[in-house]
Amino acid sequence: MHASMRWISALCLTSVGTLALAGCGTSPTTAASGPVSLTFEEGIQSPQTQAYVQQEIHVFEKQHPNIHITMQNYGAADSEIPKIESAVAAHNPPNLLWIAPAYTGQFASSNAIVEASNAIVEAQKYFHSANFNPSTIFPGLLKTGVYKGKVWTMPFDANDLAVYYNKKLFKQAGIKTPPATWQQFLVDAQKLTKNGTYGFEMPIGNQEWTVWIWETLLWQAGGHLLNSTRTKVTFDSPAGVKALNYWVTLMKDHVATFGPLNQAYQLGDFESGKVAMMINGPWNYSALQQQHQVDYGAFPLPKDKIAATNIGGESLFIFNTTPTQDKAAFLFAKFVTSPQFQIGYDTGSGYLPVSIPAEQSTQYQEYLKKNPFIQVFAKEMSVGKARPPIPAYSQISADIGNAIENALYGKMSASKALHQAAVAAQQALNSNG
Repeated sequence: MHASMRWISALCLTSVGTLALAGCGTSPTTAASGPVSLTFEEGIQSPQTQAYVQQEIHVFEKQHPNIHITMQNYGAADSEIPKIESAVAAHNPPNLLWIAPAYTGQFASSNAIVEASNAIVEAQKYFHSANFNPSTIFPGLLKTGVYKGKVWTMPFDANDLAVYYNKKLFKQAGIKTPPATWQQFLVDAQKLTKNGTYGFEMPIGNQEWTVWIWETLLWQAGGHLLNSTRTKVTFDSPAGVKALNYWVTLMKDHVATFGPLNQAYQLGDFESGKVAMMINGPWNYSALQQQHQVDYGAFPLPKDKIAATNIGGESLFIFNTTPTQDKAAFLFAKFVTSPQFQIGYDTGSGYLPVSIPAEQSTQYQEYLKKNPFIQVFAKEMSVGKARPPIPAYSQISADIGNAIENALYGKMSASKALHQAAVAAQQALNSNG
């Protein structure tokens, strides 16, 4: 196995064994004799990646002539969850949703989505499985979609976080080696802040993008979101305070500037030279390749006590609609986890594979050799951690987001902000688990 995925441990769950029987057969037909229409809501940012997925949907539809899939882009992921909650309440959810697996528990606990281990057995009556092994999907990624011992969502893609940097500005500042520690990152940010350029773009806003990045600092400082039994929030620990104060220091030293509110993954400030460094993911690789304003590179997130990044990526959520649509949706889930789809998707988008055969393929390995930018993210997976897929995570994230805003805007100390957030988050954890 390539080093990029050695971090993954085996997942010995009965539900994963059952997953091998998913409507994942090789038969090109579905149970329905008439046409089946599916809606697929996604938040893919890159136009090139969107075009590839749409192209592959047409391939899928040719293989399954009675299934039609309509793609709908929802824009920012943080704004999508309230819309989906309203759609579920109105009994009108999409059939398929592309979004972070951290929301698995939230929808699984209310039975809004199809439980894989049950729906798969029913689907097997119609789809004949052949040569489909659960090991074709990385078990660690399957684990992000597990709630109470059962698989609820199928991984679509994988990613993590690293630092984009402007090579020209680094050279002008005399920085020969990217920073590997928090302290060196601060020193380099100071060197890079001049002539209208800031050393770092600070994510800001109380939504998940900001929180997702800050969680990496919490882990790097030796902290945790929850205790080992997931019954108590622990992010207001000394490690958490240290992590938030580090960001406060970057702002107070005037070596960082805020990015777009809740959308600091956008490339505008980086491409224009306003910021020399920003934390981002591999999914913007195709967009970076299209521009000619900045000579870019990537390096691993600097560490404090330990190295850590946040494992991201999206999963496919299949919402409870009709049995016929659910079965057709499982066919599409099988399609997007196939090596054929994954290789084209990953080499075109910068995402990392969820399929072991795709990751080990000669084509993908050659791609990594030719693209050192993506190699950085692939290697970072070895120190990756994941958000807990529990029902309360969405509220816990919102509470942490409020704490980050309060500290960065100078409304209260990092210690007070995190304590206030922890009290609210604990109530959410007690209520929803």
